Amino acid sequence: MRILFLASELAPLAQTGGLGEAVAGLAAELVRLGHDVCCALPGYRDLLAHPKCPALAPAEAVELRSPGAVQRGRWLAGRLADGVELRALELPELYDAPGLYAGDESDARRFIALGRAGAQLALQLAPDVLVAHDWHAALTPCVLRAPQARRGARGRDAVPAAVQVVHNGAYSGRFGADAFAHTALPSEFFGPSGLEFYGEFCLLKAGLLFSDRIVAVSPTYARELCTPEFGGGLDGVYRARADRLVGIHNGIDTRSFEPESDAALAAGFSAANPEGRARCRAALLDELGLATPPAGRLLASVGRLALQKGWDVLADALDEMVAAGAVLALLGEGDPEIAAALEAAAVRHPRRVRLVRGWDAALARRIYAGADALLVPSRFEPCGLVQLLAQRYGCLPVANRVGGLVDTIVDGETGLLFAPLEPDVLVGAAERAAKLLAGPGAAALRGRLMKQDVSWAEPARHWESLLEEAVRVAPSARA
Repeated sequence: MRILFLASELAPLAQTGGLGEAVAGLAAELVRLGHDVCCALPGYRDLLAHPKCPALAPAEAVELRSPGAVQRGRWLAGRLADGVELRALELPELYDAPGLYAGDESDARRFIALGRAGAQLALQLAPDVLVAHDWHAALTPCVLRAPQARRGARGRDAVPAAVQVVHNGAYSGRFGADAFAHTALPSEFFGPSGLEFYGEFCLLKAGLLFSDRIVAVSPTYARELCTPEFGGGLDGVYRARADRLVGIHNGIDTRSFEPESDAALAAGFSAANPEGRARCRAALLDELGLATPPAGRLLASVGRLALQKGWDVLADALDEMVAAGAVLALLGEGDPEIAAALEAAAVRHPRRVRLVRGWDAALARRIYAGADALLVPSRFEPCGLVQLLAQRYGCLPVANRVGGLVDTIVDGETGLLFAPLEPDVLVGAAERAAKLLAGPGAAALRGRLMKQDVSWAEPARHWESLLEEAVRVAPSARA
């Protein structure tokens, strides 16, 4: 198949979190399965200057007309080392700025432009299927189904099948109603049955309504999206399109995350040769200035300091964990109030709690390789990557029973699951982990973790079947 990915992030060229890793990992695995994959994203200043950005040459022209304005740009084309084709949208007035997101209403213009230009690119490249990742790319399936797009196609088969991916439905690309004018779509596309959301304009809704298939990044999250608790106000749309909604959990790039040869670690190790992991544990404690705890008591958390990730619950549980003998290594940045609470705990418990603020990818790997257990107290988690990385490095994930955490952890076998998300329940789960990791079955448990297939191999096969199905059922080719 010829597959066109449209996204706002692609690791390592442009990313702020797991989205870029997921897009890059899936694209590379589909190429390994023999498919032709092109990833298209904005030509951010940071992307074009990235040392791993391949040589790019001018390719398809872009012209975006809206009331009172015309934007002209072009796609730049290159090829990544893993065989994935790359397109970067050159529109300097939108993307020649630091960072990927402005965090304000100007993001509407940035990603409406990406969606419209993505539709033009789809008509020019004529892939079998377009895959729009998250709200940033969700306008494209809608534009392709608009009458003017079909009229512009060279034959009806030129409009590809469309798949909308929901990596995190909590972010749906909602902007003021006046942003709709930038789409240049007919007015009938704006309304309760269209792209309007309680008086606002919602980009994600465009992809949900006009795609042939919708993919959530885990089976459990697909079901959760249909509920008011997790649907972000769009649960009615998910329920209405439940026959097109499926869940496929993510994987990780096991070639990049390989504990046996990871240069970031103090020693390499594997399921067959686990001895180096003890050296990694000692080196991590020394690096962070932490005391040496008993077996099973070196706990860690890695990620965004956010309410979604449950770090506030972790902060409330810290004192009791330390009283039980735990030492905690924490890495992340985000909510200032959560950071302040964690730093206060570090002051109360010197050499028992350490928070490293910011993001350090190499330190994250050393934490996975050295910690006994990784705490993942997320309130919701579409898929999650940290639990997969922890398993890869022999670190026991201890996670709230939600979303993709349920689909990637077998309780008591490849991690621990707990519920509800309360400080005392989290403390109890950490105690359960400590007993397992200090018991006679600890070595076998770590072996199971490291032998798990957390790669993209199995998810990509499910994706392959899903994309083939989308091509078969797409009404656009018959419109």
